[in-house]
Amino acid sequence: MISQCPHCQKALQFSQAQLEKIEAALANLKSGALKLGCPLCKKSIALKADGTLYEESPAEASAAQASAPTTVAPPPGHPDISWLAQGIYAEREVLAEVPKALVLMAGGKDRDVVAKALADRGYQIEMPESGNDALAQMRFGLFAAIVLHVDFDGSLADSSFHRQMAIMPMDRRRTLFYALIGKGFHTLYNMEALAYSANVVVNDAEVVHFDIILKKGLQEMQDLFGPFAEAIKGVAVS
Repeated sequence: MISQCPHCQKALQFSQAQLEKIEAALANLKSGALKLGCPLCKKSIALKADGTLYEESPAEASAAQASAPTTVAPPPGHPDISWLAQGIYAEREVLAEVPKALVLMAGGKDRDVVAKALADRGYQIEMPESGNDALAQMRFGLFAAIVLHVDFDGSLADSSFHRQMAIMPMDRRRTLFYALIGKGFHTLYNMEALAYSANVVVNDAEVVHFDIILKKGLQEMQDLFGPFAEAIKGVAVS
């Protein structure tokens, strides 16, 4: 990997933990570039999977320009998630009771990563065997967080569990953190999450960073619904 910033020419001084996360992100990079921020000059550095500098070719630039729509305004671009590899998200306090979480994923290292991130934040974790089993558990228990992989118990389009999440009344839904994981998602792309009635979407390649994604997603949920909850509480008291 490069040792100095191509912009300010100063040595890149990442901690060992940050270097390990950067290397893991590069190992999972299938195409394009991983963008990092220089700790000194703050300018963006694009890296290829082998850790060398990535430079967009004229052909790529022309192709991107040619493929851009001319009559319809494009949606916001996918978010820059390079900060995931650096583990630098500064979490603000989230005041919420989070007694239980459902994890609907096949066994493996990705589920272990998700379960650990939830357990580290105090969740009591349940791992149902099927979508119908999960729905039954929700009828008899209060859950504050749910993580569903799109390939769990069939496809997302055929998932009875996801359909129930999509039509859940808002007085219940706004208290529930819902994360979807799958190879077709763009991690932390809010418009995509909104389209699937989720709080966050996560690409399979970024599950390794689920602890940071969870912190950010919970904070954004608090920022969005916290004031509304307080307003409702005030009306009820008055």
